[in-house]
Amino acid sequence: MYNLIIKNATVIDGTGKPGEILDMAVQGDEIVNIDKKIDTHAQTVIDASGKILAPGFVDLQNHSDSYWQIFDNPSLDSLITQGYTTILLGNCGASLAPLLSNEALKSMQKWHNLEATNINWTSFSEYIEELSRHRLACNVATLVGYSTLRRAIVADQIRSLDKPETAALQNALRESLEAGAFGLSNGLSYAHEIIISELELFELAKIIKKYNGLFSVHLRSEGSEIVEALDEALDIAKNTEVNLKISHLKIRNEINWHKFPEVTGLLDTAYHQGVNVNFDVYPYETIWQALYSYLPKWAMEGGREIMLRHFADPVQKNKILMHLNNINVKFPQVMVASTANKLNFTGKTIGQIAKNLEVSSEQAVLDLIQNGGSEVLVFEKNLDEQQVSQLLVHPLSFIGTDGAGFAEKSTSGRLVHPRCFGTAPKFLRESVDKGVLTIEAAVQKLTSGPAKKLGLKKRGELKIGNFADLVIFDKNKIKDQATYQNPFLLSQGVDYVFVNGKPAVAEGKITGQLPGYTLRKS
Repeated sequence: MYNLIIKNATVIDGTGKPGEILDMAVQGDEIVNIDKKIDTHAQTVIDASGKILAPGFVDLQNHSDSYWQIFDNPSLDSLITQGYTTILLGNCGASLAPLLSNEALKSMQKWHNLEATNINWTSFSEYIEELSRHRLACNVATLVGYSTLRRAIVADQIRSLDKPETAALQNALRESLEAGAFGLSNGLSYAHEIIISELELFELAKIIKKYNGLFSVHLRSEGSEIVEALDEALDIAKNTEVNLKISHLKIRNEINWHKFPEVTGLLDTAYHQGVNVNFDVYPYETIWQALYSYLPKWAMEGGREIMLRHFADPVQKNKILMHLNNINVKFPQVMVASTANKLNFTGKTIGQIAKNLEVSSEQAVLDLIQNGGSEVLVFEKNLDEQQVSQLLVHPLSFIGTDGAGFAEKSTSGRLVHPRCFGTAPKFLRESVDKGVLTIEAAVQKLTSGPAKKLGLKKRGELKIGNFADLVIFDKNKIKDQATYQNPFLLSQGVDYVFVNGKPAVAEGKITGQLPGYTLRKS
């Protein structure tokens, strides 16, 4: 007798091949039978007639560690109800290990206040062991964040590393990879990674290549210098043969949208030259980021303390205001999502705040950064809808949330990006409605594509012997509901989600089971 049989489902196996009406049997945590008809008895039988049975979705661009949700909200409601069963943490240069000094965790402070946090690990191996003791709804894998490594050594200094420091950092990276890290991530547009040279990245990429890991790059620029930034990452991948993923690829601000053909041309050319490159993208035209990242690079160098000194210097402050006035950002329309000090500005635009304070929008930006703490996050609509749609269907793209697993009901008073709750359903809904992708091709971008890119074993494809990470959804009903004003709304149309053979979602409801595994690269 099987634990579970799913009958009469349209099985889309994740490889892109056409769906077929089949039965599937699960025993323990694995798929044990797939056939036209399975008549064996089972503890649970689900009739999935008219529904799609697909592999659990894999999110290569997740920040549930950065926002501390793997500890605060292990049920990861907003992700599991979309169909995500495996998430990759440690993105954009920030990870929770290894912690070579007390300064290391500062790489996380733009997303979450860690002042009262209890940390009982230092090495990556200890961190993985700690994660293994926590029950989570999704399987979790993690990268090493380069900012976490680097800041542990240089703290808030913006400088090159000397030879002993470089050796210590590279040794910590190797130890983490040997302990099960899936690769390394960079956040090259953030203050503490701006100075990193291409040569420094090249040496890191060689190590990642040796361990067959993933090299995940948040480009130095997603705006005026995006072509140069992308060319840098592709050049490193070409010369090291590393497995490269570009994080949340996009072109920001209308003045730069004309660069789109050049960006996609670079990617296509690199791929045809044998570069192992992919990118992830989310189906939204609005970004969610730290407000301080709009400042000129020189103003961010040295960390928050130096930055605030610039604000207090009339000459430097005027230079910053001139920069903000000249970067083609419509600051009056930018919405505040959260502040660290719980100012009463969440949900208001910077234009509204400026009017209340009787200052310019640019001055309001500085006031918010100064008084709102280090984690002022904002929404800005600055992407081209057509370009986003083209990236979603590009042969090299995967679909990533660039979000985290938040609870359905939030008491924090902050807003989160609706992509945390709606990425996969929104992508699938639009793929079906617009006819831009077959449902099989759309599912592949959420399953076997990212699973193979990361090197996950026995996941991402419905196959006998693979882990039973499964999603049952209705392609006619699946849709996102979250909005920027009300983001804590679960998606609809996902009926069941099984993680390692156990139901995390049943009949559209969260079960409370936490069957996820902590994964190690082998």
